[in-house]
Amino acid sequence: MATLSVKLLKMQVAVFHPGTQHSWQTAYALQQLGLLEWYATSIFYKPHEWPYTLERVLPRHLAQRLHAEFRRFSHPGLDPALVRTGGMAEWAERLAARAGLGRLSGWIDRLGNRRFVDQIAAEIRSKRPFALWGYNGSSLTSFALGKAEGRRCILDRTNGDFAVYNAMMAEIADTYGDWFSEAQRAIPDRVIADDRQEYALADAILVGSPFAASTIRQAVPDPQVQAKLQVLNYCYDEALFERLGPPEPTPRDRPVRFLFMGLVIPRKGIQHLLEAIARIPASAAELTVVGNMQIPRDVFARYADRVTYRPTVARADVPAIMASHDVLVLPTYFEGAGIVLYEALAAGCGLIQSDRCAMAVTPQTGILLDRLDSDAVHAAMMTAIEDRDRLNGWRAAAQAEARNYSFARYRQNIGAFLTRLES
Repeated sequence: MATLSVKLLKMQVAVFHPGTQHSWQTAYALQQLGLLEWYATSIFYKPHEWPYTLERVLPRHLAQRLHAEFRRFSHPGLDPALVRTGGMAEWAERLAARAGLGRLSGWIDRLGNRRFVDQIAAEIRSKRPFALWGYNGSSLTSFALGKAEGRRCILDRTNGDFAVYNAMMAEIADTYGDWFSEAQRAIPDRVIADDRQEYALADAILVGSPFAASTIRQAVPDPQVQAKLQVLNYCYDEALFERLGPPEPTPRDRPVRFLFMGLVIPRKGIQHLLEAIARIPASAAELTVVGNMQIPRDVFARYADRVTYRPTVARADVPAIMASHDVLVLPTYFEGAGIVLYEALAAGCGLIQSDRCAMAVTPQTGILLDRLDSDAVHAAMMTAIEDRDRLNGWRAAAQAEARNYSFARYRQNIGAFLTRLES
């Protein structure tokens, strides 16, 4: 339970997100602080409600697969009485995305967001006093309604600014154009325009890393917007990782096991990692890629013989996968934060990462890439392969570093932020 006394804070907060992101952790932190008014989301595992009851009636093999998907949205600590859910759009969006139907997925996402807003409008219009904590891409209408009701609005921006993203992707596409699906090339202008309106309506804009903040400063020189910006480090789900013991040293007589986890897209630098592993003998390194494959299959096929690929997995399976690897590699170009970095530290992995995300790596836990290209990624991987003492030092220091991103620290930071906002 939180040590921050509710006596210091009077501001109740309603959290809403039509998907998931880390919104459930925000809601749980507020619940422990005694400040959660309600939490609205599309997907929240309630075993006794539709569609989750399907896992009881389907054939066993289908029920097991369905349960594995459902348990990704299980958050036992949250009080179900404070959770508002509704609609099936999020499930439809996920199915379309996994089928590689990017445009359909985007259309369903926009439709689902509009329906989600309609569902929480009555709550926002209520006479109870509370602030709104919303997320980029789904807060514009709710914030406008909230401001009309005199509510404070907190924008949790889980990405950097998309105008900067578009410029970066255009540059990458000059060299790696065949790695992009059409949906990955650019964010539409109307989305960027909506983002600007969210910035204007928000009383505070929270981002998960200094990099994300820098993109907003670069794209929006308005002093009023910049004055609202604050970095609030995210956290990882400690309960998932608490059973892991300290990592065993990496043996010198086996390949180093590298891991990539997340969307398999050019934005995250997967092209550099695959080109790098192709230059390293199989006797020296192995690579596992876990996540939704969104690069063309024929492109991935060039490297498939050097990669163990697993589609998106249940959250509960992540710790064991990470603990069976030595180094997480995230050569991303554009990230809001990168919770996967905190999770990897908690599992005892070393890190190889860019500076375009949360600065989770330290000299004691891995390598911060000095540039983003395949040569730099290859050189960093070779350092881990050739210097096992250094690699084992990273891994031995990882779990202590992960404590800087604990849920308790996140909850404390939220309390401190709300105290500043309230005053």
